[in-house]
Amino acid sequence: MSDPVESIVAPAAIERALGIYQQLQQRDQSVLLQARKILTQHIYGMVDQGERNEQRLTVGGLAQLKAVERDHAIRSAHDTIPKKPKRRASATGTAN
Repeated sequence: MSDPVESIVAPAAIERALGIYQQLQQRDQSVLLQARKILTQHIYGMVDQGERNEQRLTVGGLAQLKAVERDHAIRSAHDTIPKKPKRRASATGTAN
């Protein structure tokens, strides 16, 4: 028999946190997939440490997403990073 926290409470906390995260700002599907992965890892880590309260799991997951965003943005797969133009080697010789 499986633990109801792992089979019911944790998945509900993940979905709740993801829903709140999306309501705060519309995000691309690829960002939501990354957020789901972060939430899943963090919330199940909290469960492993003994947390059983769905609200605390949800808040802990949201806090983790905020910390990840603060350290580095969760980027969309559609975001492009502008490339720096390549510098051309200058010609040092003279033409005759």
